Amino acid sequence: MTLGMAIRVKTYQRVLLDYSTAYVFAINHQVALDIPAVGISIPCPFGWVAKAELAKVPFLGSSIKNSPSVFIDRSHPKKSIESMKIAGERIRKGLSVAIFPEGSRSHSSEIQEFKRGAFLLAIEAGVPVVPVTILNALELFNEKTKLARPGTMHIVIGEPIPIDGWTRNDIPKLMELVREVMQRELDQWNRSNTLP
Repeated sequence: MTLGMAIRVKTYQRVLLDYSTAYVFAINHQVALDIPAVGISIPCPFGWVAKAELAKVPFLGSSIKNSPSVFIDRSHPKKSIESMKIAGERIRKGLSVAIFPEGSRSHSSEIQEFKRGAFLLAIEAGVPVVPVTILNALELFNEKTKLARPGTMHIVIGEPIPIDGWTRNDIPKLMELVREVMQRELDQWNRSNTLP
């Protein structure tokens, strides 16, 4: 698949997903290019859980508004909680959601600290978490200079992590499991620019 700017997207699935199951897709976030790339890479219908500021971004904001997505207003705790409840209801009705647990772009190949929201959402809804690792978007698009270079963006859709019977007390463990999967994919890529 192609994003334009002579950038192709290649997606690797570690396992085939069950499209009759809802998932929370937890994705690392390097640059703005990640959003459209993930949009064409996740192989089943989904909505975004996105920060409210994105609603004001030309084209992107209207695209998210016109999809089954939820904006989270992090400046107002009450509104944030209400938005997460709406997202949880949609998941329980069978819609998968995608969220960047780092909360914002890292502009780095390093995984930043996770926020709890994505993992709380999965546990409250009782659905598996799928780690999605963006390997090299940073190499293809420089947000500071707004310059892109031709190449292939690689994204790995990992194996779902089941959370049957897990509670809020298990959130730190779930966060660590997702981080370990992403780090393993990135380490392999950074060593040899190949995937096992």
